[in-house]
Amino acid sequence: MRNLLKSLFLIMLAMLAIIPAAAQQQPEWQSQYAVGLNKLNPHTYVWPYGDASDVQKAAYEQSPYYMSLNGKWKFHWVKNPDTRPKDFYKPSFYTGGWADINVPGNWERQGYGTAIYVNETYEFDDKMFHFKKNPPLVPYAENEVGSYRRTFKVPAGWEGRRVVLCCEGVISFYYVWVNGEFLGYNQGSKTAAEWDITDKLTEGENTIALEVYRWSAGSYLECQDMWRLSGIERDVYLYSTPKQYIADYKVTSSLEKEHYKDGIFGLEVTVEGPATGVSSIDYTLKDASDKTILQGSRDIKSRGLSNFITFDEKSIQDVKRWSAEHPYLYTLLLELKDASGKVTELTGCAVGFRTSEIKDGRFCINGVPVLVKGVNRHEHSQLGRTVSKELMEQDIKLMKQHNINTVRNSHYPTHPYWYQLCDRYGLYMIDEANIESHGMGYGPASLAKDSTWLTAHMDRTQRMYERSKNHPAIVILSLGNEAGNGINFERTYDWLKSVEKNRPVQYERAEENYNTDIYCRMYRSVDVIKEYVARKDIYRPFILCEYLHAMGNSCGGMKEYWDVFENEPMAQGGCIWDWVDQSFREIDSNGKWYWTYGGDYGPKDIPSFGNFCCNGLVGADRVPHPHLLEVKKIYQNIKSTLLDKKNLTVRIKNWFDFTDLNEYILHWNVTGDDGKVLAEGTKEVACAPHATVDLTLGSVKLPGTIREAFLNLSWTRKEATPLVTADWEVAYDQFVLPAAKNSTAYQPRKSGTTEFVVDKTTGALTSLKLDGKELLATPVTLSLFRPATDNDNRDKNGSKLWREAGLDALTQKVVSLKEGKTSTTARVDILNAKGNKVGDANFVYTLLRNGAVKVQTTFQPDTMLVKSMARLGLTFRMSDSYGNVSYLGRGDNETYVDRNQSGKIGIYQTTAERMFHYYVTPQSTGNRTDVRWMKLTDDMGEGCFVESNRPFQFSVIPFSDVLLEKARHINDLERDGKVTVHLDAEQAGVGTATCGPGVLSEYLTPLTKQIFEFTVYPVK
Repeated sequence: MRNLLKSLFLIMLAMLAIIPAAAQQQPEWQSQYAVGLNKLNPHTYVWPYGDASDVQKAAYEQSPYYMSLNGKWKFHWVKNPDTRPKDFYKPSFYTGGWADINVPGNWERQGYGTAIYVNETYEFDDKMFHFKKNPPLVPYAENEVGSYRRTFKVPAGWEGRRVVLCCEGVISFYYVWVNGEFLGYNQGSKTAAEWDITDKLTEGENTIALEVYRWSAGSYLECQDMWRLSGIERDVYLYSTPKQYIADYKVTSSLEKEHYKDGIFGLEVTVEGPATGVSSIDYTLKDASDKTILQGSRDIKSRGLSNFITFDEKSIQDVKRWSAEHPYLYTLLLELKDASGKVTELTGCAVGFRTSEIKDGRFCINGVPVLVKGVNRHEHSQLGRTVSKELMEQDIKLMKQHNINTVRNSHYPTHPYWYQLCDRYGLYMIDEANIESHGMGYGPASLAKDSTWLTAHMDRTQRMYERSKNHPAIVILSLGNEAGNGINFERTYDWLKSVEKNRPVQYERAEENYNTDIYCRMYRSVDVIKEYVARKDIYRPFILCEYLHAMGNSCGGMKEYWDVFENEPMAQGGCIWDWVDQSFREIDSNGKWYWTYGGDYGPKDIPSFGNFCCNGLVGADRVPHPHLLEVKKIYQNIKSTLLDKKNLTVRIKNWFDFTDLNEYILHWNVTGDDGKVLAEGTKEVACAPHATVDLTLGSVKLPGTIREAFLNLSWTRKEATPLVTADWEVAYDQFVLPAAKNSTAYQPRKSGTTEFVVDKTTGALTSLKLDGKELLATPVTLSLFRPATDNDNRDKNGSKLWREAGLDALTQKVVSLKEGKTSTTARVDILNAKGNKVGDANFVYTLLRNGAVKVQTTFQPDTMLVKSMARLGLTFRMSDSYGNVSYLGRGDNETYVDRNQSGKIGIYQTTAERMFHYYVTPQSTGNRTDVRWMKLTDDMGEGCFVESNRPFQFSVIPFSDVLLEKARHINDLERDGKVTVHLDAEQAGVGTATCGPGVLSEYLTPLTKQIFEFTVYPVK
């Protein structure tokens, strides 16, 4: 024992000797301990306002005591710290030859350095930088440094007041000076750092300087799935307070937990700085109509520099509660008064009364279990991670319009305006600490297990919490993302639970360890969720922090997730990955624009994770991808089932948590498959949250000229909200009503003389003419492949198997051919490029009396070679003059068999150009499902009409499959004067295999003998 104690003592002495030596040898940016110097303690935003109305509008930038330093700064950039201008911070240093740079905005988006996109790894852990990861050290010789300078004048009226400099976000490490005097430094790029600069200022012109390093020890905790960028990326500003000032305050605005009716209001205020006489702190709580609800006042008796004041807790009967559905806000005004009663400082914030808790194993808001209909959101724009207020407003409007109720700040605290928007318009928020050390893995090397990194973990957690603790939108706090688990996350969890009693804390890598209140695993399959909720020992809800990876043509299988979430009480939804494509718009040497991704900047061997940054529900320009409509449909809060097809009785389920359906109007109609409305009306339906109601619309006589009719239910708001207008469809359902199944009224009449030719060597239809005019540009052949989607390339049943079987380059070889007067039958071997047979096909071509050609196909795959097929159908090309498309099927958006809830069956008119969706990386697109017929014509109405004996799928796009498969960016796409047509009996779903489950078995193309047919009518 004595020897053991002696050894421990010697180890401690050695450590004490090593740490100072290391600190002397390395600059601060190479140390995990150097999280900041001389910064103000973290606190909530205490912007001083000019009047109470500005507090209510959160218009702090209009305050006479606020000054933005955004705009043009002088800028100098070097690749190596040793070549930086070391004295640039001195006012006498001449910057006349320096360039201008926009602040905020990452320097890589302004012509300096190279934007690098990687996901799990450290971009500097690469031979390109002659460096291997070795925390806390980062490359030295290749570490870029940006030197920023600007001048400013202190506004009039700030004389004799305290002045604070705030840098909202600078990545990764920076030193800061004012008027040549050193203020300090900061590490941790996503939360504000502040310095009191009162005694550094002069009358007239002042100089501010920042020296910013691309990488620092802090980079080891900022290994998020995003572009690795540098520089001043958020606002820089000054604000001014009196000498005695409100330094911090904490609002408690919860509900009593018996009936969740009465509000509980508590307030703690920290006042610092000297005062003459006895000053006081007053608060006023006002409702949305500006009526005073509560007031309180306390004298500040201490003559010390710091005063902590706690007001008595108050109760508000029948308080108006805050939720994402009804984001009612009160306004808190805080007034600091001097001994004469004069207001010397005014600040405050929005207040929302709500509870957020795990109750009986379920996540509850205001005592009600809620489903998390969420999305992850990175900050991204063409400036990098600088996002304008207008773009944030666009984001939240799109989210609200598409039934999203929760946003996870992945993977860092965001710009303060985003919190205000979520408070105001109603989004539940998961706020996440800026901690991800993914590149170190989750094992013994994980920084989560290294207590020398506890200071950095704790600093980032505390800053996240303190700055935003008063926002009602924040309902869950997250310790970070993908950083393993260990002592550091246990301590940050313990700290958060000690200061925050009204919000759950989650951390995905904690799994089922104690330091998470929510089981929040990512990308688990439906079966795994079912296994979890079936257990008897669980006490935490399952809410996926990430699921449904929206990369490229994706989001298949969402309905299956929500069948579980809506039926298993402890499975409560999740957040889709993610909101916006992290891509940049560039123009090539030919003047064609395109979206970029990892590897598109710098040398060819630059660290890169390719286009994995492009997995948004919307593009970088906020144009929705087709799968956003599927999200809207499945997330909708009003859902119906048809009980009686004759008397049209529907059962309506209200999935809102706090809203009666009497806030909405039901619009219904019955429309025939000829597009004619047979009956319609509107209804007001009262139905309490989570309740169901049966509604009878009455019988509707269906004419004998149609095969089907469609009962359409559509819901709109009775009154508009700020982001959702009264005419915006918030929910819809559709039901098929059978009519005269043998009706042929929809078929086109014979247009002229039809001729067709079948190739005697391939068995393919090589010519289809109407009155001598050729319709085909290429033969009609069997198709088993599709240009691979991002998911296909990662799915175990996807493109790897298709290519191995050679399905991407098929040929047809006739075994036997039988020609009759009006029909031709061809037995064909289907061969791949190596000459191996992938299956047997029979084609029967029959010319019908009405001028149509029926193509019946029988296909038997050779399952010794073919293990998976993308599709089973026919393909051909036509002149692009045949670019007008109409159809009866699901539309008017792209759908696939595992992503077609959002398509309503109807008659749609579109074009081949419009059917093509420009995913960042070109891939299969444009499909339509449950199609009854389609027509493809030129501007004169000539072309072809296609039907089948069962609902089918089709697409028409303006590029060839070969080009689409080959292209890596959209500027690679070249039109060749033809459109590509696919007619499919079967096509696999899209799944979400880029990260998560692949295509579910029920949505794969069957590997069995199948017979399908298409009837093609040449039309004029």
